[in-house]
Amino acid sequence: METVKILHCADLHIGAAQFSLGEKGQSRKAEALLTFENIINLARDNEVKILLIAGDLLSSNSVSRAAVSRVLECISSVPDIKVVFAAGNHDPMNSESPFTVLNLPENFYILPDKDAEIYFPELNTRVFGRSFFDVYMSGEASFTLKAPEDSINIMCQHGELKSDLSSNYNSITQEFIDNSGMDYIALGHIHKRSDICRAGNTFYAYSGCAEGLGFDEPGDKGVYIGEVGKGVCDLSFVKTSLRTHETVPVDVSACEDSAAAAVEAERVLKEKFSDNYTKNLYKIVLKGDVPEGRIYDTAEIASRLNQTVYFAKVKDETEVLSDLELLRHENSLKGIFVDKMLLRIAENPDDSTLKTALNIGLKAFSSEVGYNENQ
Repeated sequence: METVKILHCADLHIGAAQFSLGEKGQSRKAEALLTFENIINLARDNEVKILLIAGDLLSSNSVSRAAVSRVLECISSVPDIKVVFAAGNHDPMNSESPFTVLNLPENFYILPDKDAEIYFPELNTRVFGRSFFDVYMSGEASFTLKAPEDSINIMCQHGELKSDLSSNYNSITQEFIDNSGMDYIALGHIHKRSDICRAGNTFYAYSGCAEGLGFDEPGDKGVYIGEVGKGVCDLSFVKTSLRTHETVPVDVSACEDSAAAAVEAERVLKEKFSDNYTKNLYKIVLKGDVPEGRIYDTAEIASRLNQTVYFAKVKDETEVLSDLELLRHENSLKGIFVDKMLLRIAENPDDSTLKTALNIGLKAFSSEVGYNENQ
């Protein structure tokens, strides 16, 4: 059966500034470009015929000329691979796009902002799709170009999979997919990878971002690679992320001070991530019941961890170990505070912020309390 080998990636956001990482922000910015280089090498090594980039290759159209030039050098280094790009909401294909003023490699095909197709006769494959022209773009009920039955038909689109056309980010509905006539639709915009899905004769998926951009994007990131054709979709996920973002709870109930808490946090990281624990980015969340008067310095813990791991930030969610019913009857400012807070918690049992406020207040009565997250 006739198939074509593809690599589907999206949302590299090359050039994205990551100020929350402090001094590591610049190196993470550079690593997005390294990840793209690795994707190009992966495509070459696996004899991919078409590399699909489903939007947001760049973090914006004001990315440095040096970064854009390196992107184009990478693409030109694989002249036998057709690289097809559908611009996204971060790098729309308008007059501000750097791709409109630079000389592009012959194997780099950019979809216009209107429904279009690119035909590769030697592969008997057509790639359909359209690019964003601006930050926002309305979806469409159906694609305006008909896919012929005698070719492999692939679509490359950046947009939100929705039940209707209400999104400002190119709504893609189930009906749109059902009526597309595509063999595979490579989607971008959603940074979390989806499974390979199927609607009728059309397979579709989000590859997710190739490199995580924050702690709301945990775990391995990567691309889909493999064969697609009529009724065929044999794609596998391949990890490309150089590092992962991980949120890790650490019970510090037995730790008497910040130094001990840092030692326990590193022990947990070693146990959970084995030999690779030093390379990732971590949000350490301190947990457990601690006696009154014990305060953890999140900045100190982070500093100790950052001597070993690539990046760590620390948040204190420990709870003060107290007999609250006894405290509320204490004839003191602390007793009045506890009583009032317990009354409010009883009235609003689902409001987790009240329990947090009670916990912070109890710590404040014991000693000075700073912001409970070091960054």
